[in-house]
Amino acid sequence: MAKIPVIISTDPGIDDAAALGTAFYRNELDIRLITTLHGNVDIGKTTANTLKVLDFFGQKIPVARGMQTPLVIAPVSTDVHGESGMDGYDFPESGQTVIPEHAVEAMRSLLESSDEKITIISIGPLTNIAMLLLMYPRIKSKIDRIVFMGGSLCGGNVTSAAEFNIWADPHAAEIVFESGLELVMIGLDVTLKALIGTNELAKHRNKSAEMFAAIFGHYRDGDMEHGVMMHDMCAVTYVTNPEIFKVEPKRVTVVTEGPAIGMTMEVSGEPNIRVATGIDQEAFRNWFSETLARMV
Repeated sequence: MAKIPVIISTDPGIDDAAALGTAFYRNELDIRLITTLHGNVDIGKTTANTLKVLDFFGQKIPVARGMQTPLVIAPVSTDVHGESGMDGYDFPESGQTVIPEHAVEAMRSLLESSDEKITIISIGPLTNIAMLLLMYPRIKSKIDRIVFMGGSLCGGNVTSAAEFNIWADPHAAEIVFESGLELVMIGLDVTLKALIGTNELAKHRNKSAEMFAAIFGHYRDGDMEHGVMMHDMCAVTYVTNPEIFKVEPKRVTVVTEGPAIGMTMEVSGEPNIRVATGIDQEAFRNWFSETLARMV
């Protein structure tokens, strides 16, 4: 079976680190570029964390540093992932470095030179992707689809209305939502139910399970007994095994100002996005366990 060529945009972040780790060990994926940006912590930390994760898993994939602020609003972050963004495990400083090109230019170059369309997996704010679409609208023809973790039709996790990745740059999200590209929204409607904890990790004795247990124990989005929420991992899971999710076409807009800023709101009209509205929780846990068994 031909592998799916992908670009991953990320802001590690504990669940980003887990998502990247599983992506590295999915035979369905051909990861051609990783881009970093502002988000869970500042871009200096998200970029350093990405390189540390690559080192941990013994991976050599080009990494490009991207947007350090949202398009319009001031940068925001939370303490959900701790001071470093990956608290709980002592990752050595990475010996790898980012490539010279800015993430937007690296994506443009890769897409233009590719003989096949590429899927973009976004597990952070959508700033890098929005800037790519603003600067190089012709590049849309080289993008197969954008699968992103973000949004919700059931309320927020950073405000009562908004999910973090959309709230962190709602103007970028609006640009992506109105791009006309094939979009798949993997939001809180399913990720709140994608729980991994002690029961799942205890079945494995490798270094990866040990690291996951350490960082998940410092994650403030759930607890180890009942499971922590694998928000970002769900986007990777969808690309490799979409049958695990129920997905419905909808028209969704982004609120870009006022007290509900960052809210993704379903409205009437022609669908512009496919929204994950259900998840087979057992199948997701099996996917994770199967992947973790392959890991270092």
